Amino acid sequence: MSSEKSVIVVDFEGDHPQDWPQSRKWLIMVTVAIPLFLMPLSSTITTPAEEAIAAEFNVTSSVTGPLALSLFLLMYCLGPILLGPLSELYGRLPVLQAGNLFYFAFNLAAGFSNSMPQLLVFRLLSGTGASASLAVGASMIGDVFRKEERGLPVALVSMGPVLGSCLGPIVGGFIADYSTWHWAFYATSIASGAFLFLCAIMARESYAPVLLQCKKQKGMKEHAREKDAAESVWKTTYEKENETLGQRYRRTLLRSLYFLCTQPIVQALACYYGYLYGIVYLLLSSFSNLWKDQYHMKLSIGTLNYIAPCIGYIFGAAVCAFLTDRVYRYQVAKNNGVGKPEFRLPMMVPASLLVPIGLLWFGWSAEYKSNWIIPDLGIALPLMGATIVFQCVSAYLLDTFPVYAASANGAVYILRGLTGFGFPLFSPEMYSALGYGWGNSILALLALVVGCPIPFILWKYGEKFRARSSYADQAK
Repeated sequence: MSSEKSVIVVDFEGDHPQDWPQSRKWLIMVTVAIPLFLMPLSSTITTPAEEAIAAEFNVTSSVTGPLALSLFLLMYCLGPILLGPLSELYGRLPVLQAGNLFYFAFNLAAGFSNSMPQLLVFRLLSGTGASASLAVGASMIGDVFRKEERGLPVALVSMGPVLGSCLGPIVGGFIADYSTWHWAFYATSIASGAFLFLCAIMARESYAPVLLQCKKQKGMKEHAREKDAAESVWKTTYEKENETLGQRYRRTLLRSLYFLCTQPIVQALACYYGYLYGIVYLLLSSFSNLWKDQYHMKLSIGTLNYIAPCIGYIFGAAVCAFLTDRVYRYQVAKNNGVGKPEFRLPMMVPASLLVPIGLLWFGWSAEYKSNWIIPDLGIALPLMGATIVFQCVSAYLLDTFPVYAASANGAVYILRGLTGFGFPLFSPEMYSALGYGWGNSILALLALVVGCPIPFILWKYGEKFRARSSYADQAK
């Protein structure tokens, strides 16, 4: 701490979260990675049980069944708009713990639902609580890991949501065949309760401004009895002049929407991320119907084909874990040791091509009812490509908006929530009208047009966009 005139500035003295031991950093990652796997698993676990739920509640609409998935996804993705900025106001830990508890309560209540409206409301609310881990996950990586260390943690944390969403239907399929759909909620609630206990023991606050605020409060208490204590003004390096609590709340809460409306980088990545996210959940929500209706497999056996997208996810995450930091260091060395966020983009180029190629492969092999392994190999490719893109986007936003990463990610999640909500709703009608071949061909063409130019545009103009932003490249 240093004092000049009557102002005492509180700063880190070798105790910044990025200076913590590696063991403590990875322990914090565990407290985020577990819910990031469990919550998406909970989102798709009802997919194989849609017919059983509809039969129990006498539902005949083809849209109402997928709503149990879509409503959860809607709030799971839109929740970070509120919770991300709040984590920058009150800290990561309170938001994470409160969200996990909220999810636990309403997910358990969903298992006791007596009507379809009750189930849909509880799914909506549980999705809101589940979004807490999504709101703070990527930001906590930025809190504790330096830029050159983020490849592996980003890969592992990003793998949780996609792997969980893919394993959910497998678990749900066996539950639907050998028990009742209620156990889909009971089982995930039991796991969530165990994690809440674990998190209470292991979790620790990681957000630098909040840690400095606590350090300031502790310093003020220690110096309260000194003669000139009343004349001293205590500040942290993150505080703004004359900013009230209400002003700060409004600023942080609206920041995600502001980013989406004003930051070209966020706008471009949000459009591409949102489209790929919608495609992922469109494929996952309709995949079990392919094996049941076209291949006439038993529900639980048919859901085993979800192992194929899981493999795609794992390969995508493994590629990122192995190559991301290496590519970044290589680009830094070529640039005379100066790093740029754009050095996270090269891997997006081949990943963007995997998506349309895989969609065409999967669509036409399913259309002609090829041997089951052919569409399985096909669906693994777009999900592998999407996983790589998701991780590159997260890493790029962390490097571009280091202090405001939660708000930047929250802005991306706005479109992601809308596509994750809407795409599964129209997939039954699309495949019924166009078939798997032409339906996936349209998706592939749009993926090619929307996604492939983005890494090249940001590589060329990203630095200019960042230079015009007052939020980009803020020091931590």
